[in-house]
Amino acid sequence: MRRSWIILRKAGVYLAVFLVVAALDSVVATTWIRPDLTAVVGTLLWAGSMLVIYAIDPWPNVNGRVVWLGIAWLVSAILMLAVAEGFWAFVLHQRGQQVVASVVEVHHSDKGSTTYTLSHGGRRIPGRLTNWPGNDALFTESTHGTTGDQVIVVRDLEGLVDPRLPERLAEPDEVAGNLLLAVAVLAALCIGAAWSQSRQASEKRRPVARRREAG
Repeated sequence: MRRSWIILRKAGVYLAVFLVVAALDSVVATTWIRPDLTAVVGTLLWAGSMLVIYAIDPWPNVNGRVVWLGIAWLVSAILMLAVAEGFWAFVLHQRGQQVVASVVEVHHSDKGSTTYTLSHGGRRIPGRLTNWPGNDALFTESTHGTTGDQVIVVRDLEGLVDPRLPERLAEPDEVAGNLLLAVAVLAALCIGAAWSQSRQASEKRRPVARRREAG
């Protein structure tokens, strides 16, 4: 019973770190972070999650626990994406407004992506549009907007998150399902890591106990 409690407590620590970092990743969905910097911010947070776990509970070498945690770390990236997507969808479903906006600026990044600053009713819409209609179709050339073009978007009336194309806005039920699935898988992997650590500790104690009994 005591061993089970220790395993669950350790797994809870691992899971808490991944969940907190995933929650912090919601910042990439806001207008505070430029679209060309979201990958950088997300990657730094993702790398930081494993560094925090190592600082809390370091490991001397690669073992079973590290393998479990490595897989959990990879899954946590999926969770981070789901959280950012979910935050975006939640805000726009709650207080979003569908409008016909005009392109006032086109931004080309060094990585080849294009984003757009929009306006509606003579006022700029906070944030940038990161996709242009028609770019979701397979086996077609990508299309781009130019200054003066009009596009239908869902904008946040409070300006917290970037505007988005209506067809790119995920449904709340779909987002919730993805989040629950990612958390469940991550929790199972964290339990596996904690169990592996507990088993290794038990195996190390057995030779010591045997020597004491023999002595």
